[in-house]
Amino acid sequence: MNQTDSIASGQIDGMGEREFRELADNAPVMIWRSRTDKLCDWFNKPWQDFSGKTQEQLFGYGWTDDVHPEDFDRCVATYTNAFDARESFTMPYRLRRSDGVYRWFLDNGAPFFRNGEFAGYFGSCIDITEQRDLEEHQRVLLAELNHRVKNNLQLIISFLQLSKNRARGDEAKTLLQGAISRIHGVGAVQNELHKYSSGTVDLAEYLPNLARNVLSIESGESATLVTEAQTVKVPFQTASNLGLIVNELMINAIKHGGVDRVFLTVKQTGPGMAEICVADQGRGFSEEALADDVPRGGAKGMELIGALARSFKATVTRRNQNGAQVTISFPY
Repeated sequence: MNQTDSIASGQIDGMGEREFRELADNAPVMIWRSRTDKLCDWFNKPWQDFSGKTQEQLFGYGWTDDVHPEDFDRCVATYTNAFDARESFTMPYRLRRSDGVYRWFLDNGAPFFRNGEFAGYFGSCIDITEQRDLEEHQRVLLAELNHRVKNNLQLIISFLQLSKNRARGDEAKTLLQGAISRIHGVGAVQNELHKYSSGTVDLAEYLPNLARNVLSIESGESATLVTEAQTVKVPFQTASNLGLIVNELMINAIKHGGVDRVFLTVKQTGPGMAEICVADQGRGFSEEALADDVPRGGAKGMELIGALARSFKATVTRRNQNGAQVTISFPY
């Protein structure tokens, strides 16, 4: 029995060599096998048809001749490291077709055993080129959309700033500045969320980055952020609402607290529950504000935070503890 036929050594669950070949060669995926020395010793017919090469040409590391040069080191390292650890692996890479065109594949490999002894690896490759092309197209569209939104927000801010400069009353100037700050916050939220391509956002990364940007804008980089964050992954809409809440709280801390440091905590509090806390060491809330449930920033600020919190079943708690402290508890 030669290397090509060795795959059938010892029948698989009673399946004979001919039946196995028939199954493997007609599978809609490209299948490979390697020995205990990492060298590949079998490829099914779809792989041979794709590469335009014989089994013998693909044996050993011959198959890597078709791996894209930019993916080669990562591909071999992933394979080698998983093999040495006897672990399954999944990796995308480009493979050259017989006509010279590179296609993207997702390669899944796993160790197999005979009589309790490690015998090598089996793997399968699925063509994901169309999926990758679609993702790239969506990325370009999202980048263009993000660019246009940022331009539009900047235009609105410019108009509001012009109106503020022309306004005569202090109340009007204050209201216009509040609108400018909130629009800056919307832009900051948009910019941070644009970095995430999956359906979820990790608050441990997203909220600190957002808060630093807001503090930089509102304090002229005179205030710093102190963070303590655990991984909490939430949907885009929840992340957007939390971002707007944090924006409002950061603005209030700088505007009403007169502080040079703001503290942000993100943590899990139980199964499916989490909270964020924004605190400072400033003047804190007045007794009237706490009693009337009206935080610094006025009723409008509270209405905005409350409306955003209710949209994802969150509760808002405010108290004084060496300064002002606002906690948002929510399910995720």
